[in-house]
Amino acid sequence: MKKSNNQEIDILVLFNSIYSVIISGLLFIYRVLKGIVLRWKQLLALLVAGVLLAYITPNKSISITKEANILVKINFDAGNYVYDAIELINFKLNSEEESFFKEQLNLNDEEIIGEISIKPIIDIKDIANKRIEPSEMTALFENLEYEDSFLITEGFRSDYDYHLINVSLSSNSTNNTIKKIIQYFNSNPLFISLKERNSNRISQIILDNEKSINQIDQILAQYMTSQSTNSSQLYIDNKEINANDLIKTKIGLQQKNEELKYENLTTTDTVIAVNESNVLFENESFFANKLIYYPFVLILIYFISISLFGLYKYFEKLDSKV
Repeated sequence: MKKSNNQEIDILVLFNSIYSVIISGLLFIYRVLKGIVLRWKQLLALLVAGVLLAYITPNKSISITKEANILVKINFDAGNYVYDAIELINFKLNSEEESFFKEQLNLNDEEIIGEISIKPIIDIKDIANKRIEPSEMTALFENLEYEDSFLITEGFRSDYDYHLINVSLSSNSTNNTIKKIIQYFNSNPLFISLKERNSNRISQIILDNEKSINQIDQILAQYMTSQSTNSSQLYIDNKEINANDLIKTKIGLQQKNEELKYENLTTTDTVIAVNESNVLFENESFFANKLIYYPFVLILIYFISISLFGLYKYFEKLDSKV
């Protein structure tokens, strides 16, 4: 019986505690709302002051309001060079070397880069299709990292074909600003050299393949002649030649030439933007909107000041009673 009474008392104490917490919470909300109503003139004045401050503050104080996600294809195995170029841009940003952006990227005073980064679009096939030495492949699997649930290694990051460049920009930046950044990569003398070397390589391979195709045609013509003279075999340098194999080789070379011609068309530059249009979007960050940011900061400072003053008065009252 005594144990039952103790349990009832514990339940009553629990309910009283919950009731006290609820009442205290409601009382706190009431006091806050009452304070806002009583101080509505001060709050309105702070709100207007914050809006005016947002309009008169120079844009450069909080100017980075746009972002761009650019999907690019990096050709000629130039991934490492592009990553190094982006590191250089960030270094110039940190050192605030404005002349670099005007002279090298041709940006005007209203086109401001806040930050630029790059990461690969992960596709293990890009690695598998490349010729990698056994020792390099071992290093690949010994140094695996996981980033956003994707398989990635620092050493092979630049070996992927497709990459995503993220750039934060000023509000006056346009798609033309993005084109200037891409052009900066492609105007690099090293990248121009890589482009010319690749174009010459493709042209030379196509020329060699066409010579081989012409030679095969000549051999097949000889074979047709030998057929007309009732000779079923064809010999070149005392070696028997199978006509079917020659035809397969010719078809393979023709297909390879078509692939090379297509590659030559799609690798006009080292860095090619896949999504050239509609890559810019407004940064919806709270701190990017000055019309909201400044009034909020002023009102927050106001309430913190009131709270600190109230706390001071409370301690003063306690001190006077001691």
